[in-house]
Amino acid sequence: MRLDPARVRERIVDVNDGILATAGFAEGLVGGGLPPSQVYTIIAISAVAGAVGVGGAKFGEVSAQREAELELAAEERRLLALSPEDERRELVEHYRSKGLSEATAELVADELSAADALSAQLESEYGIRELTRPAQSWLEAVWSGLGFLLGAAVPVLVALLIPGQWLDEFILVAVVVSLAVTGLVLARLGQTRVWATLLRSVLIGLASLGVSYLVGRLIAQ
Repeated sequence: MRLDPARVRERIVDVNDGILATAGFAEGLVGGGLPPSQVYTIIAISAVAGAVGVGGAKFGEVSAQREAELELAAEERRLLALSPEDERRELVEHYRSKGLSEATAELVADELSAADALSAQLESEYGIRELTRPAQSWLEAVWSGLGFLLGAAVPVLVALLIPGQWLDEFILVAVVVSLAVTGLVLARLGQTRVWATLLRSVLIGLASLGVSYLVGRLIAQ
């Protein structure tokens, strides 16, 4: 099965969010002087809570997108019933703007309209090739939550396996390595310069880590 680069990028962003939010939070708690046993419990709970929050946000985003698509589809369906020739002309003009001759544009518009006039209008006017399925909101929410949880597992495992006096250092190393790996994947997917993408991912990630660290310190005080 062929991977969709856009979907992979979304999942990598979720993983990075999980790494950074949980790692920075853990660093702040440790820096604030909380005992290791409390740190383990708090970051594990925060990882699950973060995954639920990310999943919920994605559910709302995809649901809103589906509702917008359905409204556009209903409006196009109304226009097709009201003035089919005007809609056909819009379709012809769309393909003429792409560089086709008048005759070819009319031929393409007629064939697409005969097959599925509504889909042809939605794709040409709004770039909608396929309406979002009802179950897609739940699927995207689950995948986003799992991606966040996967990233959060990195600092959680470090906290469980590494002695307390070295926890800060090992979490920082784990975060930098994780950001480098995900940055490399993003560079390959986007066919961008590897070192520039790696540097950007690590620097932005460390800045986000700092914000999460401050939140953890405030809570620990």
